[in-house]
Amino acid sequence: MARKGKLELTWVNKDVRPRLEPRILVEDKGESWGDPHSGNMLIHGDNLLALKALEQDFAGEIKCIYIDPPFNTKQAFEHYDDGLEHSIWLTLMRDRLELLHSLLHDSGTLFIHIDDNELAYLTVLADDIFIRKNRVAICTFKQSSTSGPKAINPGMVTTSNFILVYAKDKSRWQPQKVFVPTKRDDRYNSYITNYSEDYAHWKFETLRSVFAAAQGIPVNRLRREFGDGLEERLESFVLENAERVIRLARVAPEDVNADARVFLEHSYQEPDKVFKASREGRDDYYFVNGQQLLFYSSKVKEIDGKLVTGQALSTIWDDLLSNNLHNEGGVNFPKGKKPEMLIKRVLELSTKPGDWVLDSFAGSGTTAAVAHKMRRNWITVEMGEQAHTHCLPRLKRVVEGNDPSGVTTAVQWQGGGGFRFYRLAETLLVKDPDFGTLDTNPRYTREMLYEAICKIENFRYEPRGLWHGHSSEKRFIHIALEMLNQPALDRLEKELRLDESLLIYYKKRASILNHSDRVELKRIPRDLQIKCDFEAAI
Repeated sequence: MARKGKLELTWVNKDVRPRLEPRILVEDKGESWGDPHSGNMLIHGDNLLALKALEQDFAGEIKCIYIDPPFNTKQAFEHYDDGLEHSIWLTLMRDRLELLHSLLHDSGTLFIHIDDNELAYLTVLADDIFIRKNRVAICTFKQSSTSGPKAINPGMVTTSNFILVYAKDKSRWQPQKVFVPTKRDDRYNSYITNYSEDYAHWKFETLRSVFAAAQGIPVNRLRREFGDGLEERLESFVLENAERVIRLARVAPEDVNADARVFLEHSYQEPDKVFKASREGRDDYYFVNGQQLLFYSSKVKEIDGKLVTGQALSTIWDDLLSNNLHNEGGVNFPKGKKPEMLIKRVLELSTKPGDWVLDSFAGSGTTAAVAHKMRRNWITVEMGEQAHTHCLPRLKRVVEGNDPSGVTTAVQWQGGGGFRFYRLAETLLVKDPDFGTLDTNPRYTREMLYEAICKIENFRYEPRGLWHGHSSEKRFIHIALEMLNQPALDRLEKELRLDESLLIYYKKRASILNHSDRVELKRIPRDLQIKCDFEAAI
């Protein structure tokens, strides 16, 4: 359907938008672990309300967001229900994506893990929120092989999921260069036997003949001698001698710059001589008999501390199978756990140490575990009991250095740091059981009440003197839980400078109060109710 000249995805109750209450987060210090000054946050509670709770402090701060939301496959799994009605699922995702957009840094990246059941709808939805031009890629993640019971049925076997990748602002996006291991490129089948001599007189032999000579056996006995281990040995030899291993490639004159073209022409005229054309800031050209020498050293990359044949990361991720995960991280999470190596790749692509990472569908805590091991700051949110049964023990083991699984060895993690465990506070206003009217939640302490009102009014809760918080350097808030009378009001106003202003929330007040225009009065709970939709009022 088109509206105002714009193509639009519509669904039932799309326009229903509750005004979310920005809840406070209450730390459970008994469950927090490790460094008490850590900023890492494990939050137990509804993730929509948790994202709203984070908005004040983290808007525009998160460098990478990875979410693995329910795929909406109409199945029920052990730890969560994955069968929401389609329009409800769309609303769920829309509301969360809008908050995630607010939290993401201008140069940050969003990764959404999904299968083909809702891929098309999610893409249109995310295109609308993040703007289509900021969609970076749709990566195909091979999550399993074609073996097993599912391969028995006729038709095609589903082995892949997808990862939608968006930049907050593509013009400011700053991805890292990522390489992945690949098999040896056997087109590089020649070897420079006198590499240390003048390049003009280099001599070439076949790679296998040089390798065989190094092993002290004839070429025709290589397979008999090493059997299935031949390729592994040959690859090790190539990696150890990568600057000597080459392939020759035909090159057209128009494919090289003008300076190099001269040397290319010379190589035709003197076919037994090697010519070099220097290039500033790039590898030099080498030509022989009209062909370019390509060196295997350009394909060697250090990945996870090892020198391997590598290639640039593409949109096909078929090297990170999620089978055999079982107890990775020390927790079992059937049908839901993603491999730590997958999250490592996401973080390598989009972050550096010290950046903030967010996952609002924590599941078993994989994202937080990997972010911690990779020395990123992290926030993760889980509504279900697995916040206690899975995330908490898993992350404690990571801090203690007692989790040898996943990416631990690859990133050389030995433990350290910490995290703080938070619960999402109950709603601030609840119904009075006797009168049915809204009043402040009796479970709230005085400090919780101060903080909650500050948050709802978008003041930063930082008690100092008579002020409970501030929204700027010159606007403050005071919350009066006792009777607000004229002497109390006069005292508060006296503290203000001429260019400062004050918001006062009160529960009870004298009938007549005089104050200047610099003071604004609001009543608890009446004026709070118009700010957002409290759970008790819905």
